[in-house]
Amino acid sequence: MRPTPPESVGVTPPSASSSELPLWKTWEGNDRFYCAGRCMTGPSPRNLLGTFLIVSVPSAIFNALVVPDVASATSVAVLAVGIAWPLWCLLNLIATGTADPGIVKRRPAPAPTLDGRVRPRYKLEQMPNGKTVTVKWNDTINAYQPIRAHHCSANDDCVDKFDHHCPWVGTTIGRRNYRTFLFFVFGTTILCVYVIAICSYQIKLKYDARPDTKRRAMQAVSDAPAALIIAILAFLGFWFVAVLSGFHIYLIITNQTTYENFRDGYSWRENPHNKGFVGNCWEVFCAPVPASRFNFREPPSRQPPDRDVLVEEAKEQEKKAKRRAERAEREAKKEASDERRQKAEEEAEEAGKRGADVEMGDRRAQPAVDRSGGGAGGVMRALAGGAHSLEEIKVEVEESGYEGDRDRTPKARDEGA
Repeated sequence: MRPTPPESVGVTPPSASSSELPLWKTWEGNDRFYCAGRCMTGPSPRNLLGTFLIVSVPSAIFNALVVPDVASATSVAVLAVGIAWPLWCLLNLIATGTADPGIVKRRPAPAPTLDGRVRPRYKLEQMPNGKTVTVKWNDTINAYQPIRAHHCSANDDCVDKFDHHCPWVGTTIGRRNYRTFLFFVFGTTILCVYVIAICSYQIKLKYDARPDTKRRAMQAVSDAPAALIIAILAFLGFWFVAVLSGFHIYLIITNQTTYENFRDGYSWRENPHNKGFVGNCWEVFCAPVPASRFNFREPPSRQPPDRDVLVEEAKEQEKKAKRRAERAEREAKKEASDERRQKAEEEAEEAGKRGADVEMGDRRAQPAVDRSGGGAGGVMRALAGGAHSLEEIKVEVEESGYEGDRDRTPKARDEGA
């Protein structure tokens, strides 16, 4: 019989630990998950449902009681738009409320600093365009927030390019669902205008069908009560979504988020994220939407790599390479400076030697004039100065100041003495 391994004695098979459970079951934020992690909402899914009903119920009544009369009098396109446009708005509403807005991954608590100092709360971060912004340390994710990220207290998540927490959608609006949020807001604004126009047209049709009496207008309205009620609701809703649309158009053009506008209030030139009118619009409507940082149906061990960590590592490597290049440049400049200093010292030393030789030569070449022994003294000085030929001796004697002896007779020299 095979002996039982010692390590297996008394050991029961372990149950599924939290590390083996799907991420949505161990999620630390306030988000809600449905359909085994296939669908997520914010912490207020009832708000999302309420907004869905506010749009869908009036739209259904509008298409059932108003659109058929107008379509029969004009074109079937009125019915097509009346059905398709509310569906477009509702699809963008659902896409906004059930999407990951751009949640940033949480990391393990960092080790204490080597010198025991407290980690700074804020630090400067350089953007790809060369401008510098301030980023904040986030205790929830145990890291500095990515540029333009912010912590949403309602969702209890750090959200990339945080715009605001929308109570109508029931979740946070961030980088990954801002575009669909705009489509919903702009779409409902246009829908309100369309509904008001079609309802007014139905009332006009009822008015034209009535005989010309004093109560003609009231009778026309009473013939289309649904059109009147829906038109009033659309008119009230229009002012809310129209103002919201105008505000977000301004944010798109200036490349700001709602949070940045209320916190910083960048001007056009001060905004470090500004890419110009075309670039700002392209970033919102045409730039690829990044994938979610999570696979909620997989355990933590099978999650995609943390791209924020990869970006930080790439930036750190870039900083190290830059520091190495700066250090090498400083050393090269120092070596060049040392070489120039050494060369200057050598030239100064050589110049000093040449100056000493010249001074010595001058002293030898310009002694005091000795009239009594001019000829012999001149010859001796010439020989001492290095003269070898007769002509060099004659030149040296003439420069020494001896003039008269060569033209005077011995008698004259004696008399002169």
